[in-house]
Amino acid sequence: MALFYRVQQFLASLWPRVTAKEWVTVADSLPAAAAALFERMARRDQRHSLDVLHRVRRAAPGQSDLAAAALLHDAAKTALPGRRLRLCHRVLIVLLQATRPGWVQQIARDDPGSWRYPFYLHTHHPALGAELAQQAGCTPLTVALIRRHQQKLAHPPSDEIEHLLVLLQAADDAS
Repeated sequence: MALFYRVQQFLASLWPRVTAKEWVTVADSLPAAAAALFERMARRDQRHSLDVLHRVRRAAPGQSDLAAAALLHDAAKTALPGRRLRLCHRVLIVLLQATRPGWVQQIARDDPGSWRYPFYLHTHHPALGAELAQQAGCTPLTVALIRRHQQKLAHPPSDEIEHLLVLLQAADDAS
């Protein structure tokens, strides 16, 4: 089942589209600098983020910080020129995680000139994305949600941020 899901996910990422109505949604949901950050993301990441946004809005209407986090949670993967996590890297990461757990973290290097840098981006994109969102004028709650979006809770949510985090993670996992 996981293999079928990954194949489906790969095929959908080959021809992603964003509608004019969704561009308006982005502009309405983010500060101007954050919307510009979203525009710099690869189209497949934009599509994924919009899918996450649609899910969190159904689960928690009116949560603007959650909506902004949905749109920018993966921004660090592709928003910086010359520092992108490309489709070939994503495929390799999925294969490595399935066959050699821990290798992605072991080969990751914080050197943008290295072939290992995309693995660093994958591993550290929550913290890097949170920094980008903060610089783009997002709220502290949005920044915190982005920073923690890969951290699974070991207990039921105990406060508002953890409740929103669980919603973001569920929507992200479903996309």
